[in-house]
Amino acid sequence: MASGAFFRRPAVLLAFALCSVGAVVTLMGRLASGPQVEQKKSQLSSDEGSLSYPSFSPDGKRLAYSARDASKVSAYHVFVRDLPSGAPRQLTKGEGSDIGPVWSPDGGALAFLRIGDNGTECVVIPSDGGAERKIADLGPAADTGQPQPALSWTPDGRSLAAMQGGEKTAIVLLAADTGKIAPITHPPDNSPGDSTPAISPSGTLAFVRASPNDGADIWLCELNGDGVRRLTFDDRGIRGIAWSRDGQDLIYSGNRAGGWHIWRVPAYGGSPKDYTLGGKQAYYPAVGRNRLAFADSPTVSAIWRAPLGSGDAASNDAGAEARPIIRSTGRESAPVYSPDGKRIANVSDQTGADEIFVCDADGGNRVKITNLNGPSIGRVRWSPDGKLLVFDANSDRGQEVYTIAPAAAAKPARVLLNSGNASFSNDGKWIYFQSRGQIWKATANGGNPQTLTQMRGAAQPVESVDGKYIYFRARRSFYRVPVAGGEDEETIVPEHDLLWATTIQPTRKGIYYLEFERSSRGMAVSFYDFATKKSTIAFRTHNFEVRNTAAFSVSPDGKYIIYPRVDQSQTNLMLVENFR
Repeated sequence: MASGAFFRRPAVLLAFALCSVGAVVTLMGRLASGPQVEQKKSQLSSDEGSLSYPSFSPDGKRLAYSARDASKVSAYHVFVRDLPSGAPRQLTKGEGSDIGPVWSPDGGALAFLRIGDNGTECVVIPSDGGAERKIADLGPAADTGQPQPALSWTPDGRSLAAMQGGEKTAIVLLAADTGKIAPITHPPDNSPGDSTPAISPSGTLAFVRASPNDGADIWLCELNGDGVRRLTFDDRGIRGIAWSRDGQDLIYSGNRAGGWHIWRVPAYGGSPKDYTLGGKQAYYPAVGRNRLAFADSPTVSAIWRAPLGSGDAASNDAGAEARPIIRSTGRESAPVYSPDGKRIANVSDQTGADEIFVCDADGGNRVKITNLNGPSIGRVRWSPDGKLLVFDANSDRGQEVYTIAPAAAAKPARVLLNSGNASFSNDGKWIYFQSRGQIWKATANGGNPQTLTQMRGAAQPVESVDGKYIYFRARRSFYRVPVAGGEDEETIVPEHDLLWATTIQPTRKGIYYLEFERSSRGMAVSFYDFATKKSTIAFRTHNFEVRNTAAFSVSPDGKYIIYPRVDQSQTNLMLVENFR
């Protein structure tokens, strides 16, 4: 066929025409937007303390945020300041923590979440200060250690999308005048719940749906709950989402690529793009007129050791006998004693990425045993003979379980896919793990996987010392199931709040577990006694380092507890000019 005849075909002509139109549109867009202006990042806050949850006023001239004093245990309060260099003005006071202020569309009011001993409230206050007005009670907070943003105004200013607590969190529509609540989302049984609502300028709701593997993704729907659709497929932790000014993209903080980066994804779907100017510890992004704000947390933490008391006696980590035994230039977390109590394994990001280190029980002779260079590492557990460690890691392939020898230059072996929070059986022949919201077991090399419980939303499995049961966390309690599988039963109902990722450590006489004590605004290690069937607080700390996995470890002889404690933490607010 002659080339001229080919180019005269109608389909070919149409294709060339469409390509030409696309090129013209792209060129016109570039001409209309003008040349690229350099984006400039600066630290907005210089105060000592923790400043977080930024929110721009509709005209982009002011910023609201939550802040608390870092020198002592204190609550968050709402502040407002003019941009770019106005003085902060405190709007709220009191004992409750005031989290995540959001501006009404007319700029006249701020709505925020107040977390107190009796639960969570939605409160509104004039943006220039004045009398507060409680709109509604929203139940218990899902995670009081590091609460998620929980409110977003509708474009007409008549309602708010809010996160409501309960057995699992869900997004509801809250009438701003009457407080009437209407459900929007209905998280499935295997999800801990929905959080972080964000409404686009056109009225589309984006929210975060947690997965049973302690990850999460962004979902979209209409304000009446119709049209639910998944936008991201990472199954990674998310801390804050925001819409672009035109409502075409979502900007969010995600635990991907070895840190908490700012990511941008089109609302119609696609691959998220890393906003590298945000750094590796960026949380809770907010978008204004040609501006981006986010919280930056250059935290340094160490592993501390303290004598283990009981009740209120010798239970505060401020005691003179508590001391750091593992310290570096980075974040030290997830410590765990070996079965003989002579070694400690833990996760550290001192090299720029999460890696596992092993040392003696006093912190000496420390060696790095992994070279993963990127994936986020979760819980670490020893095999009963101390010859292996099992851990989970999140990468672009998803969450995977590995085993590795506790020695320098060892090579990890991948044993399970799409799984996490693994632990060995007492005889070392099996690995227990969570996957798809259920508790499973497989052979030590990952073979013969089988479910142990049909309960959804189950996590953190670990075998009892006598080898009869598997204890795990589900909903707001701890359960157990026979090691061969069967009927599960509720065993411990904590008096305080559990984090989504907590720690369970069985002993012969009972179980240690971690919870958040609202009255002290700190983490508490409680002990459930099998004989009395009651729990008492064995240890308190106000500087516990809360990451994806809130871990501690009690020594095999029961004399000591090791835990991650923040040595230096100043959460700053960062401002990016010329953001588009």
